[in-house]
Amino acid sequence: MKYIINLIALLILGLMIWGVVKFKDSSTYYSWQGSAKKVKKTADDFIQARKNTIQMELNPERKRPLTFIKKEEMLRIYVPDVFEGFSEKAWADFWDFIYSPVKDNSGTFATKKQRPKEEIEAYLIYRYPKPFSYFRQDHWFYFWEIVLGED
Repeated sequence: MKYIINLIALLILGLMIWGVVKFKDSSTYYSWQGSAKKVKKTADDFIQARKNTIQMELNPERKRPLTFIKKEEMLRIYVPDVFEGFSEKAWADFWDFIYSPVKDNSGTFATKKQRPKEEIEAYLIYRYPKPFSYFRQDHWFYFWEIVLGED
């Protein structure tokens, strides 16, 4: 009896090895391997998107200051044509546009990112063409020093 159980175990082991070898040589193995790679890539993309979102929330590129009063006054002096008549809502929209992260849907999963300065500049030129379309590089540098600089 002891030998029969050992022979059955060896027979099952042999059948398993034979099945693995046959499976590896079949086309099913390669299609399964391709499906496994797709699942792994999707899982990696999902994890990377979540890591990016958490990193953006914990340590953003641009940190919103406690108050914008000093920056608002400097902007009113620097570009009075635009910022002189700004209401509280207009200021809130302006600061949200600069500091709030936006969803980037370029990949499989949406991630959060800060708007690049070029996009903000293009928006300001479109929205307020009179002063901003005349800005040179040194004007933009000074503008960014006021908006993103330390208080």
